Amino acid sequence: MRVAVLIIGLCLVLVIGLQSCTVMVGGGITENKELAGSGAAGILIAFLYILGSAFALGIPIISTIVFALAAGIGFLAGASSEFKDMTFWAYISSALAVMSFLGSLKKK
Repeated sequence: MRVAVLIIGLCLVLVIGLQSCTVMVGGGITENKELAGSGAAGILIAFLYILGSAFALGIPIISTIVFALAAGIGFLAGASSEFKDMTFWAYISSALAVMSFLGSLKKK
């Protein structure tokens, strides 16, 4: 389970990062500060996905906390802006947090 979290998390980092960069640049071009801010939150979530994936094998409880934090930020960014994909990434992050938690229980 922990290996699956690692692989899924690292694969999704590319998608989230590219999508968030595009949204941030598009918000900057159109001078939509709300959209640019949610794109920046997406880049933060991509960074948290990297951290969560990095801890998935060694210390899965830290991975659970990081993915839960990413989910919280994603739900807030998705609810407060036009970038509704953040809500989707938050649900995925919640699933990864649960998987990582189950992996930590299995490790003990």
